Amino acid sequence: MSSSSSQIFLLGATGRTGRLVLAEALSRNYHVTAMVRKASHNLPEHANLTIGVGDPTSTNDVKYALGQCIPDTPVVIISTLGQTRTSGNPFAATTSPPRYMEASIRAVISATEEMGKESPSFSVRKLVVMSMFGVGDSFANLNCIMRGIMKWSNMAQTLEDQDLVGEVVKAAQLPFVLVRPAMLKEGSVAPLKFYESSGKGAGFMPSVTVHSVARFLVDVVATNEYDGTAPVITN
Repeated sequence: MSSSSSQIFLLGATGRTGRLVLAEALSRNYHVTAMVRKASHNLPEHANLTIGVGDPTSTNDVKYALGQCIPDTPVVIISTLGQTRTSGNPFAATTSPPRYMEASIRAVISATEEMGKESPSFSVRKLVVMSMFGVGDSFANLNCIMRGIMKWSNMAQTLEDQDLVGEVVKAAQLPFVLVRPAMLKEGSVAPLKFYESSGKGAGFMPSVTVHSVARFLVDVVATNEYDGTAPVITN
């Protein structure tokens, strides 16, 4: 599918991965509607970028932002929203409320359902969510150190939230891709390795660059190959 036959609705565009997803999507000539919480965002101006301001956990706000999308063009929703902490340390204090991502994905699904009933020209092709290695059936294939960190640090709130997101997405009546990246690191785009949702065989301490993840999140817009799956990805 060419970029002209679909558009992207992006949540998390001001975050670490979201900014790269936005840049990648615009470089491929997709039209992107980015939902941000504050009008004082610092996203770049671009002819193919529309900004919708609102709370991503509010169905009405998400519905308003979705209304900024181009009419009669199928929408692919990408969410890179995540739990935040005061630093990258897994034991750092959390700055996001519990179940923040779950609340957002529920709002997104509710908004799409309402818009689908109200506007025959509105359609969602799929929902693409950035999850993580360790969610759901992949937890057992983390190494013992990472399992301990996930369970006993403030990452536990993130893991619980991501688990709930996965359940909600799978129960919705939408095609989906739940992307489970290994440990994120800086670096340029590199070839990806793909594993089943369990992550079996991914190795002791696998990692993947944020640029590689961003590119893949945009890649799945134009292919049905990964629909209905939760691939673990590494470099």
